[in-house]
Amino acid sequence: MKIAQISYWSCPLMQFGVFTAGGMNVYLYNLANVLAKQNILVDIYTRFHHEQHDEYLKLLPNVNLIHLKSPQDNRLNPQNFASEILKYISLKKINYDLLHAHYYYSGLAGLILKSALKLPLVQTFHTLGEMKKKYVGNVDPRRIAIEKEVIWKADILVASTPIEKRQLKGFYKSDPDKISVINPGVDHKLFFPRDKVQSRTKLKIPPDKKIILFVGRIDPVKGLNILLEAILAIVSKHPEFKNKYQVLLIGGDITNRNFLLNSEVKKILLFLEKNDLSLCTKFLGNKPHHQLPLYYSASDLVVLPSFYESFGLVVLEAMSCRACVLSSKIGGLPFLVHDGVTGSLFKSGDVQNLTEKLTVLLDDDQKRLRLGKMAYQVSLEFSWDKHARSMLSLYQKLV
Repeated sequence: MKIAQISYWSCPLMQFGVFTAGGMNVYLYNLANVLAKQNILVDIYTRFHHEQHDEYLKLLPNVNLIHLKSPQDNRLNPQNFASEILKYISLKKINYDLLHAHYYYSGLAGLILKSALKLPLVQTFHTLGEMKKKYVGNVDPRRIAIEKEVIWKADILVASTPIEKRQLKGFYKSDPDKISVINPGVDHKLFFPRDKVQSRTKLKIPPDKKIILFVGRIDPVKGLNILLEAILAIVSKHPEFKNKYQVLLIGGDITNRNFLLNSEVKKILLFLEKNDLSLCTKFLGNKPHHQLPLYYSASDLVVLPSFYESFGLVVLEAMSCRACVLSSKIGGLPFLVHDGVTGSLFKSGDVQNLTEKLTVLLDDDQKRLRLGKMAYQVSLEFSWDKHARSMLSLYQKLV
């Protein structure tokens, strides 16, 4: 079987946490990797995003990565993207058995390819416009129109959780028989508990401070401002916090001038400076994915304050390292974080509620250890092997 994975928005080679790069990159890489081990041939089509990456790369055995660039400029739209894919397929005389599109832009390109190549189309949205509109606002109505068209015309929709399936049915009136729930996985060979002291030594993190960790893109939807406002509320009541605790922020390319000019980044840096939080808050920028287990193991609390998450790979990876997780009660996060069992939940966007939960968890070492242990046990139920087996079974039904 030969499959074309369509990813307009994300490339597996993009650095995690930089601009649009996040969980989808990890998802694409691991899905392709496990499928390839089952002797499935996978081609991943994405946009050209950096001069150092060639148009064609052998990403893994049985996995090719194709970067496409518009003849006019580097800013392809989905229609041009589909056109470039068709040109490449024709030039290389490639025959596929199936298409799998990721995100709504890729879905639009996928519909064009489905029609031209007469192939079945599997669609994974990763995030949904209607949900972003509900929780964040300011969503382009054209996005939702595209999503509805893709939902109507794709052969199968893959939802990450039962929660997302309900959202597809409730907000988009999708046919439930077209929706398959396949949970993303985690690489347990990479994400497993490390010794906290040794992890801190390797990362040069002070051994005597409690560490609060944020991992993700620097994007308004990730709710970093909510976390920092909660930290400020704690510091205002307990000035000694600055000496006892350290907040580590992982995400974004702090060496890139364009990143530093980003409005969200400027707002966060200004907030830290204005409120004198720079002493207890460190902006570490992006870190290689393979280093994240050390940070999770070194932390006392991992916080995901997002306004919307369809699943939350960061949470699952942190749980796999036996970290205690505090996340917003939104989207797919409650599927992983069961309040008081595998972690703690707070009301999304509620600074006071987050402040209270932070205070309770930071003051109770035994509770954090207990939640981390339960989180680890639950994380063992998820794997990329399991995910890919379910996906392959789905593919085989369509081919």
